[in-house]
Amino acid sequence: MATASKRGSKTKRKRRTKGPSEKIRSLAAISLKNKVGYLKLSDLVGQNGNAAEALIDKLPKRNFKAGDTVYPSSQKGPVACLVRSGHVNIVRAASGGRDFEVKGVEAGTIFGDMPMLGQSMLGARAVAADAAKVTFITVGDFEKIVSASPSVGINLAKYIGPRLVDAERRHEQSAFQPVTSRVAALLLKLSGGAKEVTGYTHQEMADILGVYRETVTNGIAELKADQVIKVGRKRITLVDMAALRKMETI
Repeated sequence: MATASKRGSKTKRKRRTKGPSEKIRSLAAISLKNKVGYLKLSDLVGQNGNAAEALIDKLPKRNFKAGDTVYPSSQKGPVACLVRSGHVNIVRAASGGRDFEVKGVEAGTIFGDMPMLGQSMLGARAVAADAAKVTFITVGDFEKIVSASPSVGINLAKYIGPRLVDAERRHEQSAFQPVTSRVAALLLKLSGGAKEVTGYTHQEMADILGVYRETVTNGIAELKADQVIKVGRKRITLVDMAALRKMETI
């Protein structure tokens, strides 16, 4: 009996070490879309960023062929990658060796692992989709750019500050709210203060929340059953705004 018990225990431990399922990994890849490669050079330099752009243009550029690994690179320390031309795919590896494509980024996009820029790859890789040219920006490079053009630092704070607040809000919701309340909060956000949400599928809302489509569908069904919303084709009417706001509050 003791031997059988140990064998069963070992089996359970093996199952736990397999890690997330392929479906979970796919869902995580979808969630990365809004986290990796969201920053643009134009967001940083603004309309009067000639000094910053001149410094960036002087930085070395590397050429990549389609299929080449752009990131991780041989560069030491935190580094941001700026796509100057071509296209780059952000991918995350699955347990079976297959890559989940997270998103494609184009010229002018910044990605990489540099906390001071609010950039993290979160375990993803970058692969050239076609012939691409990329500039690698180190912490020292970025400090020189900000010194030459202080507005870059201000623009960065304006851009990533709201993202930080939104990330904190999402963390609180995922930790303490049931999914139905998170769906209610999303509907209020998407409505923009109006009483209707239009143009969004259940899958698109699931991608925003980082959950399965079926989860959003069930949440909407519960809200409909409680008569706080009405559901049409790509149209959701917010019938009881007060009830939705109450659900949104933690």
